[in-house]
Amino acid sequence: SWLLQLQTSIERPVLLVGETGTSKTATTSAFLNSLDPERNLVLNMNFSSRTTSMDVQRNLEANVEKRTKDTYGPTPGKRLMVFIDDMNMPQVDTYGTQRPIALLKLLLERGGVYDR
Repeated sequence: SWLLQLQTSIERPVLLVGETGTSKTATTSAFLNSLDPERNLVLNMNFSSRTTSMDVQRNLEANVEKRTKDTYGPTPGKRLMVFIDDMNMPQVDTYGTQRPIALLKLLLERGGVYDR
């Protein structure tokens, strides 16, 4: 949990990788449960082989509010923390990509997504 605390304090995304049963989910869940709910909004997403990029976008949009004409974010004064379990699960398409992961990559690299 020290690494999670450090990375979130400098507002960096964290990706935990490891074998099955190495307590990645339990450690992350315990850390997220220890956060102050007055300052943090936690969104848990579980990916499966049927998860689509639209599912991910709708989930994110349901947890943010409109701030300006084209800007969305969590409730003012709060930070949205997204926990994704089984991130490798979405189906690979004919081009070799996993669209939900590609959407997350766009969100992290560009700082936002386009309206569909």
